[in-house]
Amino acid sequence: MTQPGSRREGRRRVARATAAVTGVRTVVRPGVPPEVRPGVWPVVRLVVAMLVAGLVGGLLGGCSDRADPRTSASTTVPATASATTPPDAPDPSTAREDALTDLLAARASAVRRHDRRAFAATLDDPASGFGLRQLAQYDALAKLPLGTFSYGTPEPAPELGAERLAQLGPDAWASRVAGRYALAGFDTSTREFESYFTVVRRGADWRLADDTDGGTQVQPWDLPGFTVVRSPTALVMGSGPASRLRPYLSLATLAVKRVDAVWTAPWNSRLVLVVPKTTAQMAEQVGQDKDSVAQVAAVTDGPFDTNGRAGADRVVVNPGAFATLERRGQQVVVTHEATHVAIRATTDRPVPLWLSEGMADYVGYRDVGATRRQVAAALLVKVRAGTGPKALPTAADFDPSRTTIAPSYNAAWLAVNRIVDRYGRAALVRYYLAVATKPSASQGTSTPGTSTPGTTQDADAAAAAAFRSVLGTTEARFTKEWLAYLRALARG
Repeated sequence: MTQPGSRREGRRRVARATAAVTGVRTVVRPGVPPEVRPGVWPVVRLVVAMLVAGLVGGLLGGCSDRADPRTSASTTVPATASATTPPDAPDPSTAREDALTDLLAARASAVRRHDRRAFAATLDDPASGFGLRQLAQYDALAKLPLGTFSYGTPEPAPELGAERLAQLGPDAWASRVAGRYALAGFDTSTREFESYFTVVRRGADWRLADDTDGGTQVQPWDLPGFTVVRSPTALVMGSGPASRLRPYLSLATLAVKRVDAVWTAPWNSRLVLVVPKTTAQMAEQVGQDKDSVAQVAAVTDGPFDTNGRAGADRVVVNPGAFATLERRGQQVVVTHEATHVAIRATTDRPVPLWLSEGMADYVGYRDVGATRRQVAAALLVKVRAGTGPKALPTAADFDPSRTTIAPSYNAAWLAVNRIVDRYGRAALVRYYLAVATKPSASQGTSTPGTSTPGTTQDADAAAAAAFRSVLGTTEARFTKEWLAYLRALARG
């Protein structure tokens, strides 16, 4: 599932499955509300697909709801003019920040104009390790269809230590800078990234000397051997030759078609995948160590605009876990994530977790040729043993630290399937939109008597109200019928 987003993107948190499960799975951190749409809250939404083993060819899929505010290094205001500085003298801190602003503007312009020489001129030593990494970054950026690429106002970073100043010179300093970019034809909003640049004085000028004196975020264009392949509806960027990425492009292109066949709310029908070469590289992209993502197949995250909608999502693939799947399992994963991308782009408030993950599973499994008994095997075992669910799954039911999560995903998937059985696929989409879309001011709130908008209680209340207004039933009546259906399915 997904979570609320933030203005500044930082390190993502990824959960790992603790048991092999069948179907598409989501892991939820204890205490995190099952939010799949935001207002606009200062946390990061992300979706994690978990490695599963089951009867349907070892299918892999799902997501993790792990709220994680963007992290950044603490800041220290640099020293200003000394006591001997004349009162009317310019503040040296301001002067150097202005100089860096101009330098970064030239750097961004060079990227947009595809001017490698101008880009290299912003570097202190293009032949150094940092310089070579930066030129490789430039070459990667030149392959992307950038619609926007810019840097914001430099902010002070922690001061450099004495040893570092001895290496670089007494005037060297570090600055935190937020950048912004968008992919033309794919993104409908921008993404932010954060860099820490170390700046040195060379005569009257300043140059960039490093980016390791702070928490510079790893970006897709930092991947070695960066390549881009694209179709009209999908873009895949990652490591290796184009021949390695084209199978992912086929999966993404088909996923968009399958989502469009179900999700009728208008979105731009575009999907962007990031495909590192190794699990370690994937872990860097999501801000984790490689062991913590060993069973993670894919992560989807991105920022939200002021209306609470996503327009620049990325699906980051773990090639190690992905390679263990047969082709249809890989398609389920990408289609599941594409469903989240489409819904994040067209809705603006939370829904219960069972609805979010059930919907993504519904679209993901819809065309793979697996039976419900095959996909929901883990749940049906519990139903036959008399330990099946008594109600629709809650957030706690998707927490691997509390329970085995496979049956909860099965239950959510079958609940969504049951809505389609009884009321039709179009009614399912109307129901989801009623739950996930904020009412207009003229309509007032659809969840009277609940707490602050955007809470789990609001999501549950909106879902209950939509059962009545869209499906003409009650949640209690639907739940009773769904439980009876599970028992009948378990009996075979």
